[in-house]
Amino acid sequence: MNKRLITINDLSAFTFAGAPVLSPDGKKAVYVVTKTYLKQNGYASSLYWTDGESEPKPLTHDYNEDTLVKHHSPRFSADGSFVYFLSNRTGKDQVWRIALTLGESELLTDFEEGVSDFALSPDGKQLACQTMIKDKIESDNEDVTIISRLRFLQNGKGFVDGTTALYLYSIENKQKTLITDPQCTSELPVFSPDGTQLFFCMGKQNPDQTDYLKDMYAYDLSNQTTRRIYDAKGYIYDIQVSPDGQTIALAGNEDGECTPENIGIFLVPITGGFAKNLMEKEKLSLGNFVGTDVRFDSSNTLFLWDKSGRSLIYLVQDGGSTGLKRVDLDGNLSTVYMKDKSVVTSFDIKNEHIIAIISSPLSTGDLYFLGNNDSIRQVSHHNQQLFEQLDLNEPIAFTYSGADDDWQIDGWVLFPPKSVRATEKVPVVLEIHGGPAFAYGNSFNHEFQCLAAQGYAVVFTNPRGSRGYGAKFCAGCYGDWGRKDKIDILKGLDYVLEHFPECDRERQYVTGGSYGGFMTNTIVGTTDRFRAAVTQRSICNLYNFYGTSDIGYYFLTRYFNGADLWTDEDLLMSFSPIRNANKVKTPICIIHSEEDHRCPIEQAEQWYVALRRLGVETRFVRIKGENHELSRSGRPKNRLSRLSEIINWFNRYNTKDSAADL
Repeated sequence: MNKRLITINDLSAFTFAGAPVLSPDGKKAVYVVTKTYLKQNGYASSLYWTDGESEPKPLTHDYNEDTLVKHHSPRFSADGSFVYFLSNRTGKDQVWRIALTLGESELLTDFEEGVSDFALSPDGKQLACQTMIKDKIESDNEDVTIISRLRFLQNGKGFVDGTTALYLYSIENKQKTLITDPQCTSELPVFSPDGTQLFFCMGKQNPDQTDYLKDMYAYDLSNQTTRRIYDAKGYIYDIQVSPDGQTIALAGNEDGECTPENIGIFLVPITGGFAKNLMEKEKLSLGNFVGTDVRFDSSNTLFLWDKSGRSLIYLVQDGGSTGLKRVDLDGNLSTVYMKDKSVVTSFDIKNEHIIAIISSPLSTGDLYFLGNNDSIRQVSHHNQQLFEQLDLNEPIAFTYSGADDDWQIDGWVLFPPKSVRATEKVPVVLEIHGGPAFAYGNSFNHEFQCLAAQGYAVVFTNPRGSRGYGAKFCAGCYGDWGRKDKIDILKGLDYVLEHFPECDRERQYVTGGSYGGFMTNTIVGTTDRFRAAVTQRSICNLYNFYGTSDIGYYFLTRYFNGADLWTDEDLLMSFSPIRNANKVKTPICIIHSEEDHRCPIEQAEQWYVALRRLGVETRFVRIKGENHELSRSGRPKNRLSRLSEIINWFNRYNTKDSAADL
């Protein structure tokens, strides 16, 4: 078969697998499959199921040309006969169920504001539903919005106008019982194995003064009483009850919000008390922070108890790969699955059976059954036919010394396919990830492959501040944005230019988003080595970012060691790229979503006005109706436009004439 180059439009041809769950006996699996529908400019998702041997097939079918229905968050009933899930089929997400014998889906709930999460009781009679309770409207004028909470914005949602609460919901008689304080945000419901208690997390009183942390509670279903069993000192990401019902394990830390500390596992007796850190021997953080633009429904499960209750399986990132490890109740660690060039995005374990969605540099992710003795069996092959058509390369991994403290930094370079290699040298694009506590790694990245298909070598690295290398490395850029981390990044590019002589030192380009956009702005203000730059959802003014971002004040206060607006203006501005706007000579394209509340568009506006006033060739691409997640989950047509803008901008300056202009 003659292979072809990948295109921007291939993004809409991918199928995305995620959020797998096993039946109680561990023999059947259900997971979410998401597809792009370009005509409707959106996504639809269905549930697929497999017996572990045969190719998966659809369990739900609700797509039509008028409505893009999303089925997600599946859970099996205790006897394995039903699958419960969330669906927006009637408008907002509600809980539905379907028999595994492929009957009709049945609507169960009717919450006015929909259901954002749920847990099913072991006897199958009740649901614990997480839903929104709206704030009381304080003005008769619909054009007036009254704001009374400190954190009043949320990326992807806009104004925060309520709190999430938990209800017990009787499936038989449809009765709803509010069980949490409606003034405090509640989440992460999970029933005890015997169904007598419900555990959950609920926000502290007066969060403006105490940070927005959530304590862990137990609700007794027999006497309708609630008691706090853990006073949180950091963020809780996941909770799971031991098989004997006597211990709660939580994934989190005890270092406040926005911390470089690893996400670990802590054990708390159901009676409450001291939280035992089970991960003192683990140097890495729970979770998968490897970024990609081809992932949906990655699941929020970070760990699970095994059947015996004597150990837990957890998701962990090690450099550019993620896998599964085991920790026993004494804190001893062992590897369950960890492979080079492999990224586990989500998993489940039941009755000693393990399934996982696993991606690689040449796969968006498929369903696998993991066995003993390191065996692995691929069950789904969603994009196989498409990938067989494409002429792709795998990135080449390398390591190099960082700024000045002997840290070894991971990097990769993706070269163009041989079919587009010219006899002349290859131009190079430097990509910078966001976060900064995220990472690049062994995932397929459509954007990078598209750049390679255009003839560019793509360089990407994990500088200090990235996840996957331990807490000390993650803290390496605290109080030092754009300094040693910038050196780490540029030394990675220098390494490639030195060790791969086919790369063209005369044609270098740079791009990044979020923190990567901040770093792109910083770089063009401190060096003229790049022919062109694209800065995406970026930051240029840290002082303004404090009060305009949905995370601004607490995020930067932690990252800059307690710095605040009224005491540290000069410090914050000294790190702000806009201070060096008058030094920028690099032509730059600014891409920003108009509804981005994480890095507000006013940051792009400041940067654009400054550069245009100074005569820098600048293009400002504003995208309506999108937020900070444009590159990962924005509407398909807008994602394609974004990619076109990036490639066209670099191509514009990838000629001999453009070199003379610089």
